[in-house]
Amino acid sequence: MFKRFRVLMLALAMLALVGCQATPVVETVVVTATPDTSATAAPTPTPVIVVVTATPAPVTPTVDPAATLKIVGLSAEKVVSIDELKQMPATEGYAGTKSSTGKITPPAKFKGVSLLDLCNLVGGCDETTALSIVAKDGYAMTISYSQIVNGEFTTFDPATGDEEGDKGKLTPIVAYECEGKPIPSEEEGPLRLVIVSEEPNQITDGHWSVKWVREVQVKPAVTEWTLHLEGALVEEMSRDTFESGSAASCHGEPWVDSEGHEWVGIPLYYLVGRVDDGNKHEGGAFNDELVTKGYEIDVIAADGYTVTFDAARVSRNKDIILAYQMDGAPLPEDDWPLRLVGAAIEKNESIGAVAQIVLRGDAIVPITADTETPATATAETGTEKAAVAAPEMEAGILHVYGKVKTPIAFEAADLQQIGIVTVDVEHPKKGTITVKGVRLNEALAKCMPESAAQSAVFTAGDGYQIEVPLADVLACEDCIIELGAESYSLDMPGLDSGAWVKDVRLIEIK
Repeated sequence: MFKRFRVLMLALAMLALVGCQATPVVETVVVTATPDTSATAAPTPTPVIVVVTATPAPVTPTVDPAATLKIVGLSAEKVVSIDELKQMPATEGYAGTKSSTGKITPPAKFKGVSLLDLCNLVGGCDETTALSIVAKDGYAMTISYSQIVNGEFTTFDPATGDEEGDKGKLTPIVAYECEGKPIPSEEEGPLRLVIVSEEPNQITDGHWSVKWVREVQVKPAVTEWTLHLEGALVEEMSRDTFESGSAASCHGEPWVDSEGHEWVGIPLYYLVGRVDDGNKHEGGAFNDELVTKGYEIDVIAADGYTVTFDAARVSRNKDIILAYQMDGAPLPEDDWPLRLVGAAIEKNESIGAVAQIVLRGDAIVPITADTETPATATAETGTEKAAVAAPEMEAGILHVYGKVKTPIAFEAADLQQIGIVTVDVEHPKKGTITVKGVRLNEALAKCMPESAAQSAVFTAGDGYQIEVPLADVLACEDCIIELGAESYSLDMPGLDSGAWVKDVRLIEIK
């Protein structure tokens, strides 16, 4: 009797024997079985409840590379997970930063593993070595052994931003927690380099706060150096500040010479822009107006040898580079620490052992404590004065500010919410191309430009600027903000080719 039922039960029993080592999953199956009978009346199907124990195939968990830290020593290396880091001795403390534009991030409490303890996992480190902290985008910062063990970092008052002496021990750590919570992977983690102190009474330079840390490398020790910059301002630029600016995600520019050597450094005009007026690093730091007035730039070696450039030749020229690396290593002794290279200079201008950059000419006006600088300049609005200051430029953020009711710092997620479109546009040089992104006029509408606004000024990450009529921008239905991995570009059909700005970071409505 019940032939179909018996066959079904046999099959289910065999299934229950497969993969018995895995965690079983219990399911209830309702089977309708019809008995085998010779009765003339049609039988009524009888529901039969069968409990089946099935075993799924084992699943091999995948490891997220972002949740690991690679530590490379001189003769050994190790990869550790965040869980393994949490099993190591923990170092806790308060860390905050002051950016190159003066923005202060107040101290917060971090928890992680000290660099010294990480070193010990791969054979240790000493006075002959230094540590390179590498982020997921390749950005790297080198920390000396003395900084690791003695905490030799410049500190600032968290309230005023004024430089001050240490108020306690400083310790560089790779942190996995901030204020008791994991560091968000999409924002800056899950691992981040911070310089912590025992009390929330000091902050350090922002370039030490490396986000998205993926690797710690033990390397031969570096020799510290400074670059003297002199113009309207005077700055002693440290090695670590220069290296920070040379990152590919910042102002770094590579150049390959005729022998195949790759040089990496910062275009000279960026460095000039730090001291040509009172605007050291904000949007439009390089002053184009001063170039039209004319001045000269002396590049001076340690022995006094000098090469002089006219400002117009250096202006926005990425083919004149002050390099600190050749083929991924510090420069040879004769050129160390910096050499001027690039496609736009003559052989006799490729000066090595550069120690100073000095700006000369009537256009360069020294800034004193009583001098009003662009960063604090004011604009007349009727009988009142309103402060005008460009936001801090940061990769991955598009600021819209100025004559708008609602200034907005757009991140990629904010722009995506406006709506992604794909359109064909006419490029001034390439002809018809297909682009994908967010309509620029819709993004500006979120900020509500004031009725008196007349123009829009676009500023790129390298300081490039162009001003266009606001009415033309708002009327352009197919002007697009393209969303890159950590940057945005403008596709501006019908406007000047100069308005097709790459790596746009600031839009000032004027």
